[in-house]
Amino acid sequence: GSGRLGNGTTTNASTPVVVSGLTTATAIAAGGSHSCALLANGTARCWGLNGSGRLGNGTTTNASTPVVVSGLTTATAIAAGGSHSCALLGNGTARCWGLNGSGQLGNGTTTNALTPVVVSGLTTATAISAGGNHSCALLANGSGKCWGLNILGEVGNGTTTNASTSRVVSGLSTATAISAGDFHSCALLANGSAKCWGYNGSGQLGNGNTTDSSTPVVVSGLSAGTKAVTISAGGFHSCALLGNGTAKCWGYNTYGQLGHGGTNNASTPVVVTGLAGAVAISAGDYNTCALLANGTAKCWGYNGNGELGNGTTTNALTPVVVSGLTNAVAISTGLFHSCALLADGTAKCWGYNGNGELGNATIANASTPVVVLGLTNAVAIDAGGYHSCALLGDGTARCWGANTYGQLGNGTTNGSLTVVVVSGLTNAVALTAGSDSSCASLAVGTAKCWGYNGYGELGNGTRTNALTPVVVSGLATATAVSAGGAHACALLANGTAKCWGYNESGQLGNGTTTNPLTPVVVSGLATATAVSAGGAHSCALLGNGTAKCSGLNSYGELGNGTTTDASTPVVVSGI
Repeated sequence: GSGRLGNGTTTNASTPVVVSGLTTATAIAAGGSHSCALLANGTARCWGLNGSGRLGNGTTTNASTPVVVSGLTTATAIAAGGSHSCALLGNGTARCWGLNGSGQLGNGTTTNALTPVVVSGLTTATAISAGGNHSCALLANGSGKCWGLNILGEVGNGTTTNASTSRVVSGLSTATAISAGDFHSCALLANGSAKCWGYNGSGQLGNGNTTDSSTPVVVSGLSAGTKAVTISAGGFHSCALLGNGTAKCWGYNTYGQLGHGGTNNASTPVVVTGLAGAVAISAGDYNTCALLANGTAKCWGYNGNGELGNGTTTNALTPVVVSGLTNAVAISTGLFHSCALLADGTAKCWGYNGNGELGNATIANASTPVVVLGLTNAVAIDAGGYHSCALLGDGTARCWGANTYGQLGNGTTNGSLTVVVVSGLTNAVALTAGSDSSCASLAVGTAKCWGYNGYGELGNGTRTNALTPVVVSGLATATAVSAGGAHACALLANGTAKCWGYNESGQLGNGTTTNPLTPVVVSGLATATAVSAGGAHSCALLGNGTAKCSGLNSYGELGNGTTTDASTPVVVSGI
């Protein structure tokens, strides 16, 4: 309805449909009844319901395909709220448009705007978030500003008076991220703690009560005791792994995904019962799993498809042991399945198996880990989209599962329910599996990739998919390779790096946004010791302990205090 799917119709769709006319989008935001996309050139497109002008094209006519947001040319981030939209610009200012009855556009009025208007008082914004009827921005100095509806304290300035211009959020000085919800807001702080403010009727402020607060209150349990070392957000709950090997979770808990022994929701973090020695944690939609230092694993929550790995399809309110894992040394989770590498070089997988991604010669889901057949000398494992791959000690590789684009590397497009040999690999030293492609670095300093090649991510000078590994051109001293969303990077022995494939956000780091089909030199790297390719950005660790990143920076993924994309590496602050 209202064309919010962007495919030119107003017909509901129970499976994904293509949004018409988007070819260079770098970010997307879904609002109440509309959506917006940021494009690589700093412009934006919106579609769907256009009451109050939330599409920003100067009209109030609904659009079933994306329309250009008027007057935006240097946008670096976009946010869609209940009935309004906002964009962050490269100079630290912001523009908003749409419904403005509560001042959520921040321009000093309560008049709706059909095109973007300047948010007053913002000059150093690095991130922006649009809530139900208010908006918030993170500033470069770690403070925050919010504006709009404030009847429940969602602006965070100590009042409950609506604000038509940006107001300083009280008591924020080290914020690293900010998020505006329907009637409350939250900020992540540099020390790993968090603060929230606004409506608290359901405990969404996380401070142990249900009293609203017009100034930020500390989210309990995240700032006291052992600092969180990693965090994972699931469908409607979140979990944090602590430095002492325990974990805490909070939020929705109907299936027991918080792991504290009950099904009651928790508005503050609760300790996951019976978990000690955890070294990794992963929160799914309705379940959570942790890998333990002793080589075992535990999972809890929803178990309808056997994703807890304990031999049942019964939900668990506290962690249950994943059956048959006693010497796991690594774990990797794909789209709907998980795999563990064992110390003896074998591997086990469990969960969804519709494409044979568990490698046990069936397509039946497995509620306990099943042995990956034919794998006896594995030294690394990686679960991809619908396929899995393992590196063997002799430098060869095996893959199994879906093979639509040749990602198994065995010369066919036939999926395999058991491991198949990746053709042409005899001296591989590392392996990486992407969504629909795979790569390996070789002992001789070269690299090979196989599978999908629509953006040149195989690095062989073509856009033709490869059913067997093809040599990545121009690499002679590669020591490691990393595959990202649609690009890949290699670390070279002299401390430099080369990347290839999709480059619309500058993630290849060579000073351009042109997609090259063969590796290009990453500018300004001379002492790199590791390289990692992300979704649309890349990072390198340097010998002196500092780091540099390049590419998409809409959410600050480059770590340099801005949200401006960089086509050459920039220094990550504070490392």
